[in-house]
Amino acid sequence: MMSLFIELNSSVSSSLTPYLRDISLALVATFLVIFGDHVNGSLKRAVSNWIFPARIGAFVLMCTFGYGLLTLWGQPVMYWILTHIDFLYRPAFVLGCFCVLGFLAERKRYV
Repeated sequence: MMSLFIELNSSVSSSLTPYLRDISLALVATFLVIFGDHVNGSLKRAVSNWIFPARIGAFVLMCTFGYGLLTLWGQPVMYWILTHIDFLYRPAFVLGCFCVLGFLAERKRYV
């Protein structure tokens, strides 16, 4: 029974391996979607007394460079974490990460 579980888990893990970069990008993007409202709220409080064009500029810069940089820097870190998880535990870890993100999205009423 245990060898069947290990064989199945190994098969799933080897199937996931070519897609680890995409999976790590999906995890980072989902995290940013769930917690982006906190970042937007902080920016809104910081620039609330600025003139309209400056507020728009700050928002555009935050979206393009802020979220862009967080995605560009977060994806390699998440990829590194995924590649350093033991081969047999990797499928459970990936599934667990998406479940935790789904739970967080549900708590914030995004789902």
